[in-house]
Amino acid sequence: MGRKPRKGTAQETPILSDHAVLLYHDETSVATAPPPIARKLSGSWGVSMNLTNSIVGAGVIAIPHAMADGGFLPVLVLLFLGALMTMYSMNVIVRLGDMHSVATYEDLAAAAFGRRGFFTVCFFQFTFSFGANCSYLTVVADTLPPLLGHVLHMPFQNGQPVVATDASVWVTIAANRDLCIVFLAAVVLFPICLQRNFAALERSSGLSILGMVVCALCLVYKCATEAAAFPHTDTAGAVYDYVAVHRKIFPAIGTIAFAYVCQHQTYLVYNSMLDKSPERFAVLSRGAVLASFVLVVLFGVPGYMLFLKDTRSDIFLNFVDTSDHIVQLCRCITVCSVVLTFPQEFMVARYTLQILLDPKTEPLFVEQAKGLALDEDLFLEAPPRRRCFRPRGSAFATSSHVALTAALMGATVSIALVDPHLGDITSLTGSFSAVALAFVLPAACHLKLGVPPAVYSRWHDHHVPWLALVFGGVAFVVATTTSIVDIVQHTSESNP
Repeated sequence: MGRKPRKGTAQETPILSDHAVLLYHDETSVATAPPPIARKLSGSWGVSMNLTNSIVGAGVIAIPHAMADGGFLPVLVLLFLGALMTMYSMNVIVRLGDMHSVATYEDLAAAAFGRRGFFTVCFFQFTFSFGANCSYLTVVADTLPPLLGHVLHMPFQNGQPVVATDASVWVTIAANRDLCIVFLAAVVLFPICLQRNFAALERSSGLSILGMVVCALCLVYKCATEAAAFPHTDTAGAVYDYVAVHRKIFPAIGTIAFAYVCQHQTYLVYNSMLDKSPERFAVLSRGAVLASFVLVVLFGVPGYMLFLKDTRSDIFLNFVDTSDHIVQLCRCITVCSVVLTFPQEFMVARYTLQILLDPKTEPLFVEQAKGLALDEDLFLEAPPRRRCFRPRGSAFATSSHVALTAALMGATVSIALVDPHLGDITSLTGSFSAVALAFVLPAACHLKLGVPPAVYSRWHDHHVPWLALVFGGVAFVVATTTSIVDIVQHTSESNP
């Protein structure tokens, strides 16, 4: 148990397979040791990077647009409340999971509400991750072709570069929105997304966060040095621009939830911890939420103040000066950050499909050895006449893994090609799936399962979950409805 794994025995394992496997046997069978299991766990730094990246991700670039939709001060208040509720919901699902011996979000919902809870979490988990990946591809399509066009001094038409007839194949692909998405997905993202080990993404998460910090500081610099070139108020006046609640406040809530939601990845991060405990996770989550809130504010405030009501869903599309090297750098960093963030959400979506498409496979017994690799001669025996708990078979087989990854990637690319509006995807996905995952379901599980009387707090274990449930329920219904109405309205206006 205590010795290190031998070199040369490492193998790729599924996301949630860093665990001990229960072997059952009857009178006619002999229990055999499982094959050696490669482990890749994260220390505090790696967990913090994965957690921060799962909270904020690339959705942060839509926060200035949320302020234009919902109002500067109201959205700023909602960002603070969203950070508090995110910290509450992350820690409560880990705390409840530890109390009730479950190791996934969907199993926690199943413990509270049975199969309905399990399928509800799986549904929202998949729809959010799928929608997030569609939005990430949309960000790339909005960013990379204009970036290349500006660098090569190409002519523009309707905001997109016009490719010359004698241009090279690579320039043609990179400057065309649709070809750019297909090429990036097939050549860059698909090989990365074949990765099965979630903890292995900690370095890419750190680079993604570093890139977002650089972009945020660039926006602060632009706001501080070029404020005179932009309007401080619009025709509606300063009160409307900075204090009043705007008409699209509920779609803005969806965008905020989209930026903050991480509950569907919480257990994936938690189960990759080297020193796993709810108390340790609470310390790391507070730091991750604080860092995410600061980053969101650094993006939102200067981004909105520069363009006010004209702020676009991708803030960098507002900058049209082709000679601005700072903005071009930010565009390049944004593309890289999206590429580094995409695999996290993709793994969640694929994992959810795997557990839904392979219902006959026995459930995994997840019991993480803290910081120790499992030896090949380590196994636990269970009572006779019981079926064997075994690792997932068909869904995690190499051929099925590759096929499912390819199918999911193809579906993601298709949606990104059909709907080019980033604001549509972030507001609808956030209003529908993110609000449910981040606010409604954790509070519902908290109220249903409860906590032991010895640790019960009326404020934390009764008032807070009810507040989160009511707020999330209202936001879910109203924000989803208004997001759909807005999408239908501007679609009909653009296609009369």
